[in-house]
Amino acid sequence: MVFAYDDITDEDARHTLSRVARAMSSVADPGDDAEVLDDRRRVVILFKATGDAPIIKRNKVRVLASAPFADVVAHLSKVLKIPAFAYLGCAFVPEYVISVGALCDAYGDGSKLVVFYATTPAWG
Repeated sequence: MVFAYDDITDEDARHTLSRVARAMSSVADPGDDAEVLDDRRRVVILFKATGDAPIIKRNKVRVLASAPFADVVAHLSKVLKIPAFAYLGCAFVPEYVISVGALCDAYGDGSKLVVFYATTPAWG
């Protein structure tokens, strides 16, 4: 495929550059609308038992996307009534201060995040 750039005028270039600049500024400084939408966004967390951990009856919960991962671990420990270890992707423990929404965006599937749990350390 051949691209032709000869037909681009200065007006088109200015329009494209201004559109790119607006997009970059909205990424760097999201407006109040983006913060409001993030506050209402919820993430479905699916708990899966690992090792000798008991299977919990209610393995799906909805959490605010702005909640830290520490809240998920605290809820899991409360339900199990013993300290719990939570993992993402059968591989690692994320930092507890990272929001659930950011973890879902990076490691989840749309609005779902699978969290594996154990009563003893299972993975590094």
